[in-house]
Amino acid sequence: QGEAMWRRFKTAQDDVFARVSTFLSSQNEERASNLARKQELCDRVAALVDSTDWVQTAAEIQRMQAEWKTIGPVSRGHEKAVWERFRAACDRFFTRRHEDLKRRKEEWSVNLAKKEALCERAEALASSTDWDAAAVLVKQLQAEWKTVGPVRKSKSDVIWQRFRAACDGFFERY
Repeated sequence: QGEAMWRRFKTAQDDVFARVSTFLSSQNEERASNLARKQELCDRVAALVDSTDWVQTAAEIQRMQAEWKTIGPVSRGHEKAVWERFRAACDRFFTRRHEDLKRRKEEWSVNLAKKEALCERAEALASSTDWDAAAVLVKQLQAEWKTVGPVRKSKSDVIWQRFRAACDGFFERY
């Protein structure tokens, strides 16, 4: 009786194992495929890490991050390593971008201060009646303006209009 029961159990177990085995092998193949796709994404991000085309590269990396989320799980034991590789590459790019933006903001602030000083000098000359000397000085201010670097886009037009109004005011009177 025990032998009959064992054969019945063994037959049922073999039946289930055959079905589970095909499922597990297909799942392992899928996870291996996911691992390959994620490693390919890691390679693509690593290729973009040193780019200085901040806007376009950031958009591309964000697309890759979205794609990463759509890819399913990977083979056991590889999850952490592949994630850390991907995350490190993304972090490196975005850290560099943040540092560059910080540097540019500082540069813009310095340039804005220089341009505001030029505006003040031009406004002081706008009401001058020493025509020849003032005209030479205003032209020097205009030449100096061109040597000062860029300012934040949101303030660029405002400061330019202020400077231009002061110069135009003088030359209209001249």
